[in-house]
Amino acid sequence: MKRIYKQANQSETETTINVLYREKKICIYTNKVELQKELRKAIGEPKQEWIKGRSIIGSIWEIPLTDKSKITKMLVKTDLFELS
Repeated sequence: MKRIYKQANQSETETTINVLYREKKICIYTNKVELQKELRKAIGEPKQEWIKGRSIIGSIWEIPLTDKSKITKMLVKTDLFELS
């Protein structure tokens, strides 16, 4: 299935990273198309996707703090902080 992403308005683009210590997981939400594609490629399917029409407008990933492999891939293979 071909994935169609809808780019949000530049002023509405956001990425939120929450570390939930009690639940022992990291939650990442983004509506930035490039980051959604990078995260999908690096760490796999999101836990949830928001869809409008046929387009994906946002995704959320949950990574257990014990999953060091996915955490490393997320930090190394994606441009979470847009440093480049």
